[in-house]
Amino acid sequence: MTVRDLFRLVFKSIGIVSLFYVFISLFSLVYPILEGDHLMSVLLMAASFMLVIIAIYFVFFIFVDQLITVLKLDKGFDNSQITLGAVKTEKIFEVILFTLGMINIVDVLPDFIHWMFKKFQSDVSHNTSDFHLNDFYSGSVTYDITYDIFYLLTGLLIILLRNQIIKLLH
Repeated sequence: MTVRDLFRLVFKSIGIVSLFYVFISLFSLVYPILEGDHLMSVLLMAASFMLVIIAIYFVFFIFVDQLITVLKLDKGFDNSQITLGAVKTEKIFEVILFTLGMINIVDVLPDFIHWMFKKFQSDVSHNTSDFHLNDFYSGSVTYDITYDIFYLLTGLLIILLRNQIIKLLH
């Protein structure tokens, strides 16, 4: 593997992570759009997220060689070859995607389990005057659980479809 290949791999890895988190941030705009408050500013924010996605894609995937050349990252090394053994680019991307999926699952799993416990607790509770539990399921909490489910499913899909994602990005 050449030094340029290594930096290409690093930039594409940064691009994958950046694209993923910008895409996830787009989902957080669904609730404000449905509520209708400040619709124009929410749509402007969504448009800016889309522009950021396009910019990240171009910088980290299309023009990565030009970026390495401009920053002169492949200059000044003793050897132009780096020996990493039998490590392939696809395997590194697979590890990155698996890690992203697991981070999402581990990040929201405690909240999801807590919500399920509270839901079960309110369903089996004989005390129906518990205002805390009644308020727990109103308004933004429903959105939060939807967001958590989306995160869990996204993490699971990334883990399950990581080979297909690698084929799209490579």
